[in-house]
Amino acid sequence: MRVAVIDSGFGMVNYADALSRVRPDTELVLARDPDNMPYGLLEPARISECVVAMAGAAARYDVDAIIVACNTGSMYALEAARARFEPAIPVVGVVPAIRPAGSTGRPFAVWATAAATVSDYQTSLIDAFADPALAHRIPCYGLAEAIDSGDPARVAAAIAAAAAATPAEIESVVLGCTHYGLVRDPIVAALRARTGREVAVFDSPEPVARQTLRRLGVEPGGPSEPGDVVAVLESGRVGSLPDSLAAYPAGRLLLERCIRAAKTR
Repeated sequence: MRVAVIDSGFGMVNYADALSRVRPDTELVLARDPDNMPYGLLEPARISECVVAMAGAAARYDVDAIIVACNTGSMYALEAARARFEPAIPVVGVVPAIRPAGSTGRPFAVWATAAATVSDYQTSLIDAFADPALAHRIPCYGLAEAIDSGDPARVAAAIAAAAAATPAEIESVVLGCTHYGLVRDPIVAALRARTGREVAVFDSPEPVARQTLRRLGVEPGGPSEPGDVVAVLESGRVGSLPDSLAAYPAGRLLLERCIRAAKTR
């Protein structure tokens, strides 16, 4: 099984990692879009163009499925990507885990980019799956960009600002940007300090990985030997993952897989 995981930046890392944990032998094509990031600053039509172009570049590597590992990309480009590639290549998008957070019936926060926080899409999810009075929307200014930079000081400052804006009564947090899972532990620590208790985290990498397997009719498990990283693409060009990914545990694992794959070619 060969799967392309695409995002504007580092959000793809969590989904590639989850896919590799659910089905270790999955071969990966990793695609990010440094020429056009961050997507939150682009018009929806341009986001759709970028995502479809990245998916097209990845599809040339004979992938069996494509994961659009970006909430903004899924919001504005999933329909176009599916129209272009399905049914030959299933395209799986991501959705913020508002439904399970809302099902608790307890106050929760949705940490997301500034653009996603005010989007009709997020509003519709909250209205459909939660009591809006219990959902606190927190724009995390600069957090995704800080994560992409790999700068711990920038990341810490962005997390601290978002935590300070989060009401102390929340009992869980939805990670509404695919980047944020890379700094899950610092987010949890900041919210523990803010609320005085442990805060549950709702995120979507593993459900998306399992949905990808279901779309392909593949069972979890399989051989334990990690599949190759077949290609790394940057805005459609052959490239490499930046060393700054080593700031995150999942990033280090992915960099190691890229090095091993390069040695066997």
